[in-house]
Parts: sequence; structure tokens; C-alpha cells
Amino acid sequence: MKLRTLSLVLCTVVTLSAQTYHLPVSWKFTTSDSAVFRQSEYRDAHWDVIAVPGAWETQGHADYDGYAWYRVDFTVPAKALREELQLLLGRIDDVDATYLNGTLVGSMGTFPPRDTSAWNIQRAYTIPKGVLRQRNTLAIRVYDGGAPGGIIGGLIGLFSKKAYMDALFLGPAPKRSYTKLTTTNGLIAAVYDDQTHRIETALPHIFQAYDSAASVRPFAYGIRPNTADVPRSVRYAENTHVIRVTYPRFTIEYFAPFVTGEKILYASVRGKERDIASINFNTSPGAGTLLTRTVERTGERIFLFSFIDSLHDNRAAVDAAVRRLSAQKESPAVQEVRWMRSVFARAVLPEGLTADERNTAEQSIAVLKMSQVGDREVFPLAKGQILASLPPGVWNIGWVRDGCYAIMALARIGLYDEAKKGLQFMLNAESNHYRNFIHTDGKDHGIGVDYQISVCRYFGTGKEESDFNAEGPNIEIDGFGLFLSALVQYAEASGDTAFVRSVWYTVSERIAEPIIHSIAENDLIRRESGPWERHLPGEQYAFTSAACAAGLQDLAALGARMGYATGRYAAASERLRSGITGRLTDGDGAVIGRIGAPRDHKEYYDGGTFEVFASRTVDDRSRFLRHMAAYEKVLRVPDPQRGYIRIKSPDWYESQEWIFLDTRIATAYLHHGMKKEARHLLDWITAQARFNYHLIPEMYGYAHATYEGAIPMVGFGAGTYLLALTDLYR
Repeated sequence: MKLRTLSLVLCTVVTLSAQTYHLPVSWKFTTSDSAVFRQSEYRDAHWDVIAVPGAWETQGHADYDGYAWYRVDFTVPAKALREELQLLLGRIDDVDATYLNGTLVGSMGTFPPRDTSAWNIQRAYTIPKGVLRQRNTLAIRVYDGGAPGGIIGGLIGLFSKKAYMDALFLGPAPKRSYTKLTTTNGLIAAVYDDQTHRIETALPHIFQAYDSAASVRPFAYGIRPNTADVPRSVRYAENTHVIRVTYPRFTIEYFAPFVTGEKILYASVRGKERDIASINFNTSPGAGTLLTRTVERTGERIFLFSFIDSLHDNRAAVDAAVRRLSAQKESPAVQEVRWMRSVFARAVLPEGLTADERNTAEQSIAVLKMSQVGDREVFPLAKGQILASLPPGVWNIGWVRDGCYAIMALARIGLYDEAKKGLQFMLNAESNHYRNFIHTDGKDHGIGVDYQISVCRYFGTGKEESDFNAEGPNIEIDGFGLFLSALVQYAEASGDTAFVRSVWYTVSERIAEPIIHSIAENDLIRRESGPWERHLPGEQYAFTSAACAAGLQDLAALGARMGYATGRYAAASERLRSGITGRLTDGDGAVIGRIGAPRDHKEYYDGGTFEVFASRTVDDRSRFLRHMAAYEKVLRVPDPQRGYIRIKSPDWYESQEWIFLDTRIATAYLHHGMKKEARHLLDWITAQARFNYHLIPEMYGYAHATYEGAIPMVGFGAGTYLLALTDLYR
């Protein structure tokens, strides 16, 4: 067996067709601001290197808001100068002014002092005649007013008009509108782009940040084979975590290995010797020191990508992998597919699933597995954590709410070890930082007693995070109730009441009691940030009271069967239920989003209220039908095949179709015997997933039903889909 080192290069333009030219992954970046930066002649060698797309907060500029510049040099073939091309620059958060060879070609949003954001708009600028050259410099001035900043995602490159229309997926749905596949083993992650045919980024952890000042940075960018061939197909191999890219003469499979649990990205190239002998990979190194090795076997060349940084020295692991691969006969890609298929075999899925439902269910299981931090993670408290999305989705963060729905799904389908690890993570994580918190209004908005579950989410290291911004922290209480329901569903499905006994004191005193402490005089959970994370001082939200009522009722029932005195929890649950039916229900029978919202306020009709019925906090068919009748008029997308928006709001993010809501409404329908209505929603989600690698997104675009938001979504996507699907068939 021969061992070789991979070549490391910074790519210029990759030409995919006569009509599409993609730009490099690595750009130059600075947080300085000067008009001279637009000039082609300006020398930027001293600037930072940044990956595009990707928020700058995750690449060494945490918490930075303000001005920044991007620059990149690229070349195009002479024939491109004769074409009419659009310059696509993805979504830029918040404002941009874009210069090609010193000429302003487009701008969106407005810069301070009266800044307005265009953060969610795909940039597409017509290149004026005579501006494009064979050698070019692109310079972009960006302003970010808060939250993620920079070129955060979307299509990037030079496109003909037809290629532009095709690439934006503007046809009727269900349809393909997503082009990225993620592989992880709970330790590292890599994202493949089906349009540029390369691994965009390879990350040393699956989570987003170590703490508020330190984001996880890729260890490699732009991993691409040195072939002019274009893939015939790209898919997950048998619904697993293995990304299979089939070329005319060979196949490449990318994966992070579960079998060996290494922080190594594999690229297995298989084919005839004459077809694969010259295959190599071009790569741009990221943070730390990039490690690369190649193992040559009969009919297979295996490329390994790893790293050294302040937390890892993977040289010994890479050497061990080389020795193992040199000795074994079976392809590691085959072993990985078999390993994930064994997970599917452990899972209990309903009989009678359609082929598309089974494929989407299996891919959802793979997503759940990929989203859980593995046992070999270097941070002990991180193990078992379940992320809200996988990268490139921006929510690869451990949210309590999303994690609980993922745990419920894992317990439902019989993956008890994974569910238990998710529960143990939250029970062991560092929290209680917001027992007391004096806000700018002079009031203490803290929990008020000792508590265990984070008030919002977790840093990747297993420490509580509140998503703090200029308005203060998010202090959310719904996660306490959701955790109780997840714990009870795990115990009832697995029979593991011994685990519940071992943690009963913590669960009762630091989760259930804080809920009771938070019940206000009007029999609702007091003002807090709610499911949609309205920073302090917050409001009294229906979703929070419903989640807490359900959790207390679940704990009361289980605890009573185990011999504990739980009447206090049952009584508190009933108080919350009566508060919802008595104070949050209007004259039409609709549950409103929060106390005090006028009928014309966007939070009056809030999609979060469906949890009242999905959780069976209110288990009354007539009430549910009145609620649905009111909400159909306001939140239903007009297309009859589609589902529901979150809130009727001018805000783009809030007014898209949310898959979490579609799945929870389907579950509520099923609780009330309305199988036809539930199937309609689930068939829509399944049909969309069929065209998009069987992945489930955060949202569908309101206008064109394109995949939007964080993708793939975990608890709010794969998790609630599995819950609704199993409800449909049982």
C-alpha cells in the first residue's frame, strides 16, 4: 500500500458549465472600513482569510457588529466575457455594496444612520457590459446591525439568466430546492455542496461555539477532487450519513466515521484502477494545522483529512487509521453504511409505511444520530447533547426545546440509549446562572429558585447559554415542562424507572418546583421569553403554559405509579390548564398567543398555541375545532397542499411555513381522530423531502415553498416528523 500527501491549494473559479461559474471558498476579510478597499489595485495580503458562505461570528469575529469588507480575486475563461451574467452573492446580513473591478454593480439594504436590513434576500446583480474581465477582483462592503453577520448562505457565483432561474428553484412544489448534504459522527462535521461538487467546510466539532467569545472554526475548506467530470448523482447512501457522489467512471463517498469514532473526515474513491489512479483532492486549510494522508488499495483510494489545534492532536489517530485501512479488505464506506443500517434495525417504525415515508423516517433517524455529541468529545459535559440543526444550518446549538422533541422521538422509536444520553446531558450540564437576574427595568426576572435545565440553550461545552443581546437574555421556562414530558416518555417506553428514581430529587426539586414557582396569580406561567425567544421582559405565552402543564401532568402520573406523592404537580398542571381555557381563550374559542395581545397584534394568532392541543393539555375536540377554524383564516398558507406560518408578521422569518407547526398540528389532528387532515400535512412534508435528500428543513418559503432556514432541522424537523408519523400509524 502506498501513502501519499494531498495537495493544498487556493482555488480560483471552478467552471461547472458554460452558464455557471462558482467563486472560491476562501476570501479576504477585514473589519476595517475604507473606500480604497473597493479598488482592484488595493493590496489585501495582510487581511484575514474567511470562508464564504458563513457568518463571520463563527470564524473568529464573535459578537462583532458593524462594518466589514470582503475581497476575492478570481478568473473566468474568455468565453464568459461574451455572456450576459448575473452575479449571485447569497444572503448578506444585513447590508451590502458590491464592487466588481472597482465598479458598483449592486447594493441592498441601507447603511447607517438609517440602516435597514436585507438579511434574508438572495443577492443577484446584473454585471454591466464591459465590467467583467478574465482576471477580476470582487469587493463587498457589508454592515451588520446584530446577530449573525456577513455572507451567511445562498447561491454564490456567476450565472446566466437560465442557470439563475433554475438554481433558485422557482418552479411548482414539491420540488428540489436544497443542495447541501452533511455528514457527522457526533464529533466532526462536513458539508458537501451539490452545486460546486465539493466539501465546503470541515469542522472540528458538530456544535457552533465554545462560549460567547469563541466560535468553532473549520479546519478545512473547499475539499474537491481534481476531476473535470460532473457527478451523475448525489445522495445519502441508503439513508445513512455517508454522502455518495457517483461520477461516470468512479464513486466518491464522504463520511465522518461512527465505526471508529475518529475526528477524521474520509473520502473513499472507488472504481477501476485506471480511472482512479490520478484522483487527488485540492483543499484550503482552515484553523489549526491540517493533516492529510492517502491510502491506496485495490480499486479504492482513501483520503483522510484531520487536524491539530489547541484541543486536539490527531496525528496518532491518523497513523492508526492508515495502518488499519492498509490491513483491512472491506471498504470503510461499506462498514459505515452497515453501522447506520444497524441503527435503523434497532428502531421500531410502524408497519405499512410508504417507500417515501420509510426513506424520510430513516434519514430522520440518521439526522438524529448525527446531531448528538459523541462519547469521545473532548469536553466531558458536551456528551449526549442534541443540536437543533446540523451545519450548515445556523442552529447547530443545543436548544432545550428542540432537544426535548428529539428525545421524545428517540424514545418513541425505541432508541433508548440515545434518548437517555440526551436526558443525562441536560441533568449534568452547568446551569443555574439565572437564578436571579435584575433587568434594566429594575425587576428580578430570574427563575427565583435553584434550577437544572437551561433557560434557553447550551454552549457546545455543556454550559448554559441565554442568547444574550442588547435587550438582555432570553429566560424561557417552557423547556422545563418539555424536559419532564421527554423524561416520562423515555421511562414509559423503555421501562427504565430505575433511572427516574436515581434522578428524582433533581427532577422534582430543580425542574418541577421551579415551574410551580413560576405560576403567576392568573394561573399562567409568569412573563418570560417564550418559544419564539422574545428577550426580556417577556410576556405570558400560551406555549409555555401548555408545555409546563403537560410536563407536570406527565410527571404526576408516572410518579404516582412509582409511589411518590405527586398531587402537588397534578394540581399545578390543572391550574395552568384552567388558566389557558379561562384567560387565553377568546370569544371564538381560539387560544390566543399571549395575555394582553390585542386582536390586531401579531402575537394574538400565534402558531405556538397548537401545542395546547398537540400536548393534550386541553384534550377537547370541540375546543380544538373552534381553534382551528379561527387559525385557518389567519395562518394557513393559501396553497391548499401546504401548511401554516408561525405568525402573521412583516418579519420574513416569522411569516414562512414552519415544519414544526405542520407536524404538531398533524399530531393534534390525530389526537382528535382526524386522520385525513393529518395525513394531508404529513404527505406534503414527505413529498418535499423526497426531492431534497429526505431531509426536513426549518421552513418552506411562503412564496415558492423552497427549503429555508436551518437545514437539516433536528428536533423541530426530524424529531416531530417521526412523532407525527408514528402517531399516524398507531
